[in-house]
Amino acid sequence: MARLTKKQARAEISRLREEIRRHDHLYYAESNPEIPDADYDRLMRRLVELEQDYGLAVPDSPSQRVAGEVAEQFNPFSHVIPMMSIDNAVDEQETREFDKRIKRFLKTEEEIEYVLQPKFDGVSASLTYAEGKLLHGATRGDGKTGEEITANVKTVRSVPLALSGRGRKPKLVEIRGEVVFPKSLFAKLNEELKKLNEELEKENETLLKEDKKPKPLRTLFKNPRNAASGSLRQLDSSVTARRPLHFYAWGVGSCEGVDLRDELEIYEAFHKWGFIAEEPRGCLGIDQAIEYARELERKRDSIDYEIDGAVLKVRSRRLQEILGTTAKYPRWSVAIKFSPKQVTTKIRYITIQVGRTGHLTPVAELEPVKISGIEIKRASLHTEDTVREKDVRIGDTVVVQRAGDVIPEVVEVVPSKERGKESFSMPKDCPRCEASIEREGSFHLCPNTSCPAQIKGRISLFASRNAFDIEGLGGKRVEQLINEGILRNMADIFTLRREQLLGLEGFAEKSVENLLEEIEKSRDVSFERFLNSLSIKHVGSRTAQTLAREFRTPESLMGATAEDLIRVDGVGEELAQSILRFFEDPERKSVVEALLRQVRIEEEPEPSGENEKISGKTFVLTGTLSVTREQVKSEIERLGGKVVNSVSGKTDFLVSGADPGTTKLQKARELGTDIITEEHLKSLIGL
Repeated sequence: MARLTKKQARAEISRLREEIRRHDHLYYAESNPEIPDADYDRLMRRLVELEQDYGLAVPDSPSQRVAGEVAEQFNPFSHVIPMMSIDNAVDEQETREFDKRIKRFLKTEEEIEYVLQPKFDGVSASLTYAEGKLLHGATRGDGKTGEEITANVKTVRSVPLALSGRGRKPKLVEIRGEVVFPKSLFAKLNEELKKLNEELEKENETLLKEDKKPKPLRTLFKNPRNAASGSLRQLDSSVTARRPLHFYAWGVGSCEGVDLRDELEIYEAFHKWGFIAEEPRGCLGIDQAIEYARELERKRDSIDYEIDGAVLKVRSRRLQEILGTTAKYPRWSVAIKFSPKQVTTKIRYITIQVGRTGHLTPVAELEPVKISGIEIKRASLHTEDTVREKDVRIGDTVVVQRAGDVIPEVVEVVPSKERGKESFSMPKDCPRCEASIEREGSFHLCPNTSCPAQIKGRISLFASRNAFDIEGLGGKRVEQLINEGILRNMADIFTLRREQLLGLEGFAEKSVENLLEEIEKSRDVSFERFLNSLSIKHVGSRTAQTLAREFRTPESLMGATAEDLIRVDGVGEELAQSILRFFEDPERKSVVEALLRQVRIEEEPEPSGENEKISGKTFVLTGTLSVTREQVKSEIERLGGKVVNSVSGKTDFLVSGADPGTTKLQKARELGTDIITEEHLKSLIGL
């Protein structure tokens, strides 16, 4: 790229400052960010580079201060010690450069003792305690001045109203931390807001008829950070009280009356005083710190709150004081940023994907972009209604994320970018088989069960790990064999012959031999896996497990009436009718009967009866167990218990294995949940 002239650089810097200020306002004052953090960081880095290269930094530039501003709704609160930003390290090289700067400043070659903690993606807050009692709660704001939100933070259950524990307490202490919204409850909040909007719309119809002003609808939250910010900054604290916010302590500002010598002592104080906190990981040297940061990044999706990096701090408070701060950042800390989970890109065009049950899904074909190191070219748009609600058009610039870090989806359109001209509507005919499309609620459906796309989807599921687990029979091979006319349905898999496969592209002697061996091995299957493999609408692995336990054989299920099905726990009218329609369909029934002639279904064991110690109880598993989690989960469910992913007030037992998750343990202690070992669980089960 050609070097800019001074005049061009001045114009580019001016544009960047204006754009960054606008995004700061959207993020902090309106709780309505327009772009992902990764894109914001890129704007800031470009501004810093240009200001340094051309000597154009000025005191009021966004690069020279902590971003943010105070909204007008709350009283301002001045922080005694500024809540400074932390400098970012976006890769290993920048992380190592941070370590070199520390050593140069301290004039040492010895390894530095660090601590590493998750970098929460929530709302930073400050809690001031005087004589052990909560005096003030405030947001971070611009680092010097935040917003007084004491009434709201008092409603957050994980915020102690008074410091607990015995022993000496500080005369005055400022606890700094993050208010987060659990990922597991985020979707539920938006569902509640949707239902409220439906009620408001009905109410507004009446108001409009009476020539009265309609009530405003509630805005849905874009992500858990957005939900935390919006929930914390409510003028009515009773609204905040209804939201499941958590406060995680991560640092100390001013402190009088207690000497905290290092970061591990601070953590111990948090624990003693009644705060939830992630235990800092001690690191001797930068190599260990980088290794632990990578480990944390691998675990990020199993944690029930959003994190976007790891915070690395010099452990010793004495060394922190020697290192001091720059105008904007502490020298003794850096944020090791993880790969972004949201990025912006352009929609090139929209295609239609036909699923195994016939549902048609619009898919955005994107300009390639990387998320968490994975190149993303396509993203789901779910339904035509979703496309219209988000007003997605071909040519739009959109925010894309990997939902659950797996399925890419379009989150929203970036309104400040040039809009696309071409809108989207679903076709009238299936793009694969040309059957006329039918509407089913929000979904569009291809009714032709012989549609090649549906056949491919059904056979691919049949061969997948949670069904018959046939290694070597993935989506591309399935499509190839369908196109060759060799596979027409799932039962055809078990009649495949060596001579049919040899000579096909990708099918050498050894690969054919391996595939046929895998197919032979798969003939013995549990009833639960058999059911899960059939692509019955609304029947997933959990429902398949319930039905298998109740009916025990395929013949028994195939002969069941609607009344028989509805008596099963968790089976409603819609699911019962779906199962009946499946087995009443002559083509599908014929395939099932052909399969039953080819495979050997293991008989489900007789129900062992209720175990009063397990039945009706809710369990959460953490850490490494001596057997797989699926085995433990299956045994608990067989005895009438339930296994869920996160600890809540409804959890009866947290089963703790080796190297348990700190978050789950702390949550269980906070709620008074029984924490038991794997051996204790085995004694309850009767093993």
